[in-house]
Amino acid sequence: MFIDTHAHLNFKAFKKDLDEVLNRAKESGVTKIIIPGAKVDSSEKAIEIAQRYDSCFAAIGIHPHHVDEFKQSGRLIIEQKLKEMLKQVQHDKIVAIGEIGLDYHEYNGYPPLLQENKEQQKELLLLQLDLAQKENLPIIFHCRNAFDDLLEIIRQYGKSVEGVFHCFDGEKKHLEEVLKLGFYIGFDGNITYPENQTLKSLVKLTPLERLFLETDSPFLTPQPFRGSRNEPAYITYIAKEVAEIHQRSVEEIVEMTSRNALNLFKI
Repeated sequence: MFIDTHAHLNFKAFKKDLDEVLNRAKESGVTKIIIPGAKVDSSEKAIEIAQRYDSCFAAIGIHPHHVDEFKQSGRLIIEQKLKEMLKQVQHDKIVAIGEIGLDYHEYNGYPPLLQENKEQQKELLLLQLDLAQKENLPIIFHCRNAFDDLLEIIRQYGKSVEGVFHCFDGEKKHLEEVLKLGFYIGFDGNITYPENQTLKSLVKLTPLERLFLETDSPFLTPQPFRGSRNEPAYITYIAKEVAEIHQRSVEEIVEMTSRNALNLFKI
């Protein structure tokens, strides 16, 4: 029983063939899929899919890439929209707030990231941390080039926070602190890439009782299909890689990671 804890089936990449994608996932042994939101409309789409398919569950939230949506709409409007989503559906289909966090990566062709943008990302993150607290929901964290700030926010938050660091790519010291704080760690198809030896070493350092399998579909396609669209059925390749790194059977990896996901998301 595979659980894909992070698949963007609410993105346009799956608009034309979602039924076929879910059928292939089922044939590969994927029984549950969590669809995270990235902004308001993709969160609403995640809910729509979760209501339509028994195997799918939604997370709602605004990714730091979309902080402009927060800036333009304002704190009160964004907060109200997220609260309305929670009221509209059964809570057992919305299982987390996410993906949310900080992203300080500077992309080629884009202007440098200003301190103002970083501060807006932090404000948006804190709003959604508060929402998760009020609704008693775990968090799916996105963090890129911002671990020091994100971990400092969590330490200073003053309230218990539980969740998963999705698609982990921090340093060893960050992994150690994230684990010490009690979070789960999600690894994706990029652990299958031959050049990612440092990432493989982080997989090795992550206890299996703290590890999640996730595809991040349609991104980060595992090595055999690299260059094509990723989908939940390919989670088997990630499980095989984790099994090889930890020198355990695939069956053990599936059992332990699925148990972890069930414990956090209550699905």
